[in-house]
Amino acid sequence: MPSLPLKVQVSIRDHWAKEDGPLQTTLKGLQELLGHEVHIEPEWHLLITALDEFYPDKANFVVVVTGCVQAWAKSLTELLDDSANEEWTEKVLDKIKYGRLRLFLEVSASNSASSSWSEQRNGFIVSLPKEKVIQPAELFPVFRGKLLTSFEDDKKPHLARRGAADASVGLGAADEWADVEMDAKTGKPQVVEQPSNLSAPAKPKVEFLPSAASLPRPDELFLRPPYHLSLFPGHAEIQIHCSHSPSLKLLAEYLERWCRINHHDTTEPPAVQVVLCQSAFGLGEVFDKLVLSTKETRYTTKFQVTTPMIVAMVEGVLGYELVSTQGTWSFRRDTEFKIL
Repeated sequence: MPSLPLKVQVSIRDHWAKEDGPLQTTLKGLQELLGHEVHIEPEWHLLITALDEFYPDKANFVVVVTGCVQAWAKSLTELLDDSANEEWTEKVLDKIKYGRLRLFLEVSASNSASSSWSEQRNGFIVSLPKEKVIQPAELFPVFRGKLLTSFEDDKKPHLARRGAADASVGLGAADEWADVEMDAKTGKPQVVEQPSNLSAPAKPKVEFLPSAASLPRPDELFLRPPYHLSLFPGHAEIQIHCSHSPSLKLLAEYLERWCRINHHDTTEPPAVQVVLCQSAFGLGEVFDKLVLSTKETRYTTKFQVTTPMIVAMVEGVLGYELVSTQGTWSFRRDTEFKIL
């Protein structure tokens, strides 16, 4: 990891980490109210890279980020302290695991600040606007509104289950596997019907090697095709590696939704553990590996992880094409997912 400029290090010490400074004082108050630790470790070098053009003075950049996080923490504190939000407060407390509320800093794809809850990362995500912020305190009402709607997605079903009536009709054209559309900005998937007679446009050949500085962040770059997916089959574990994070996220959400409970184990865990792995590159919620495994106990033989269902989803739902089965199953998709 590249070292931070001296001015940034000094500003982090004097503004972000200062024990009696405004931010740490606000965070301490939030921790006392929650009864849980608030944990946040900014990826400073990635944030600076993403917002470099807007903050020539890197010391001021740290001051702005500190102010934005303080505005977010104040918003959360006031919401939790308001008895009118009792039901919402219970949801926040239910989401906290291992006695720690986690907070992640990202950069928005637009000039708007935002806040959301991530089930995969088990924490709140604060998205800084992709522009220069003059008064971080002005983001207070924005964060407040976004915090109140953080858990609304919990009420929405991601994928509808096919009913008995649909199953009895037979497999006509309307009953075939649907395709998937993705929002290139948010990476959120949606299953839709897509005509099968559309051909992919020709992809231009790369003639010149670009500079690293000219390329977008990995969480934006890899939303472009071609998408590559590798399947590593096994008896007790299957690994799926993919360059397209939303594809993995959809697979994980679907499999978790329909996974049985292992009642042969007294702790009643899921029959298959579904684990999304955060990528080491980029700034944001980027996944590059999905691991499906069975718990190693004497009841392991009751459930196994098999590949045909995964292959059917990769090809039939996500539209990837099989390239090779030499040890590792390799898939590729050249057509870009549509923007919703």
